[in-house]
Amino acid sequence: MRICRITVPGLSIRRDFEAARLRLLEDFPNVQEVVATTAPATLLVLYSGADEVDGWLDSLLDSVATGHDGVRILPSLRDRRRGGADSAA
Repeated sequence: MRICRITVPGLSIRRDFEAARLRLLEDFPNVQEVVATTAPATLLVLYSGADEVDGWLDSLLDSVATGHDGVRILPSLRDRRRGGADSAA
């Protein structure tokens, strides 16, 4: 098993971790576990085979997180990454 540390700008471990974890486990069969870290917006991905860091990041940028007050979409992370209209927000 291998370990990859991935930082996702704007990801809140407190609010988004469970949704991010489930997304990676469901979308990527080689991902064995996802672990929260104390570093801001950073996860450890335990996986077998080749890493798929770009795919993991894209999946997380598109993920939907469940918060205390219902479902919310991670705040325009894909647009921010690409320098889109929401990057100044």
